[in-house]
Amino acid sequence: MSNRSSRLAALPTLAACVLVLAAGLAMAVPLAAGAVETVRAPLPSGTETAGGAWAVLPMGKLSDPSNTFWQLLHRAPGSSHWSVVTPQGVADNGGLVAGASTNSVMVGTLPSKLLTFSPLSVSFDQGTTWNPAFLPGALAARPDALADAGGTTEGSLAIVGTRVLRVRLGAASWSPLVSLRQLRRVSPRCDATALDAVAATPSGSPLIATGCDRGGTVAVFTASGGSWQQIGTTLPPSFAGWSTSVLRLESAGPVTTALVAAAHAGHAVVVALWQQGGRWTESAPLPAASGSPLLASSVGVTGTVAVVVGPKSAPVGYDLSPGGRWTRLPALPPATSALGPLEPGVGFGGPVIDAFTVSDGTVLGVYALTPSGTGWAKVQSTEVPLAYGSSG
Repeated sequence: MSNRSSRLAALPTLAACVLVLAAGLAMAVPLAAGAVETVRAPLPSGTETAGGAWAVLPMGKLSDPSNTFWQLLHRAPGSSHWSVVTPQGVADNGGLVAGASTNSVMVGTLPSKLLTFSPLSVSFDQGTTWNPAFLPGALAARPDALADAGGTTEGSLAIVGTRVLRVRLGAASWSPLVSLRQLRRVSPRCDATALDAVAATPSGSPLIATGCDRGGTVAVFTASGGSWQQIGTTLPPSFAGWSTSVLRLESAGPVTTALVAAAHAGHAVVVALWQQGGRWTESAPLPAASGSPLLASSVGVTGTVAVVVGPKSAPVGYDLSPGGRWTRLPALPPATSALGPLEPGVGFGGPVIDAFTVSDGTVLGVYALTPSGTGWAKVQSTEVPLAYGSSG
């Protein structure tokens, strides 16, 4: 029996629920009208590697930043259970940024209150144990500001201010790799606005995405032969006057996936793009009403994408597989705060995807799509101990 069907066999199909998104998601930054505003973490996000699936989300008293605690979840390959594996010992009220590879995962804590830099934690056993690491400065508040190179010689990457830093295998410290100013010179057409995301290919080669102020350009840079090249693409001609921001950038196997926001004259859309064999393809645009936030996103190992878009009063979930169309998910369970990476369904009815809820601050709920794909069934409930008042 499939992983999905075994989880749901004993559970009745749930009716579609009224959407009530947790108040803490108000912290997500909206897609701007007329120009794409930088999308910043804390932003619930998920990713998947051959070493399992990962998700980052807030818990606690979500209306009170001092009592909001960000958590890292992990699901091992072949398992249906999500474990809370958040590194301990650092106040994570400001948010978490995770970069995962097949062999390891790196987590950075965003600054908050008196914490002015970003402590890092690295695990080589899927979050069972953690080793501290030092990063000189504060991580950019972006979902993909870290890229774990998984032990390759090219090294892991981090966005700090207007520079990308790299730490090579066996090196004791981080060193500058490239700056926003340098990348602007590489692609003047883009007129880069910010460092948006970093990723590492399976061989370890760096990928860096920036926002672009004009031209509908999706800017992704890599180093080749000692120089930087823009290997991204341009959206269709109808987007020629639009600005873009890369919300997510993930590279797994032969597929690189980018999730992009584009905006112009009060209109905003979300577009997924995939690069394989040196060629980019893009999805149809998903409308996102001006000023509506992207509330959560996840990217699967095969290039699948799942998003929650606003407005906050009635958010909606969508999923997408490479080459397919955006599919609206059934009404999410109340207090949904994030989605797990989408796994394309095989044989037994549609995609496999999890929705995470937070109730009473400390109770994590996991819901899975029913076999019919028309509702959600609760498959896990976990009490997460939180130290309220510890950051006050």
